Amino acid sequence: MAEIVYSTTADSYVSHRHNGTDSANVVGDATTSGTFHSNTSTNYTSGIMNRTFAVRGSSDSSFRCHRSFYTFDLSGYSGTATDADFEFYSDSLGSINYNNIYVIEATALAGSSADFGNVFSSGTTLGTLLADGQVSSTRQYHTITGNSDLLTAINNAVGSGTLTVGVMGYFDYRIAAGISTSWPAIGTINYSRIHLYYSDGGTTKATYLEIDGISVSSGGYGHEVLGVASGDISTVKGVAVGNISKVLGV
Repeated sequence: MAEIVYSTTADSYVSHRHNGTDSANVVGDATTSGTFHSNTSTNYTSGIMNRTFAVRGSSDSSFRCHRSFYTFDLSGYSGTATDADFEFYSDSLGSINYNNIYVIEATALAGSSADFGNVFSSGTTLGTLLADGQVSSTRQYHTITGNSDLLTAINNAVGSGTLTVGVMGYFDYRIAAGISTSWPAIGTINYSRIHLYYSDGGTTKATYLEIDGISVSSGGYGHEVLGVASGDISTVKGVAVGNISKVLGV
């Protein structure tokens, strides 16, 4: 039976706006900070966005790039992951031709707008691609299929750490990965915009990992509870965590 691991409440989105003529400046690098950050939102209609607007009274463009970040506490689990996918409750509000999600292994979050560049491992080197897929225009859970690098990242964190990922849109990812230099033109309908949900709204629509091959460790309860990491929980109302399989039926 697959294990469900929800993102912690450290999940967030970071938006970045850049006025100019070179879209590479809005994609940035590991040192680029965003212009707005939130890790308390329950959802955001532009959790991913790659779009361009005209700057009133200027010949410049306003490039908009939004990324979302998710963290998964795997310290309370044991075993070896053999298959894993991401489940995003989401829908595409942009062009259906550019409705891709790319999940990138990210560096540890600071919990601020400085996290925008955390999809890069260093400089302009993009982190490892862990999963990718497409989102329909129907608001529902969408499976974003994991690859072998996701299994490696999960297994590196099982029993001891946290997996942190950043999610990017079509144009953002392709420029950062060196595949393309194109960005949506002003006024075009061809842009990326994906509605995403976060764990601050509870688990009903929260992002989660579905993992085969791991289970809750006998030494700990394998889920964050009210913002407390699983590794810091030994009992719940006096009951040893090794004897707990569900909390309030979940």
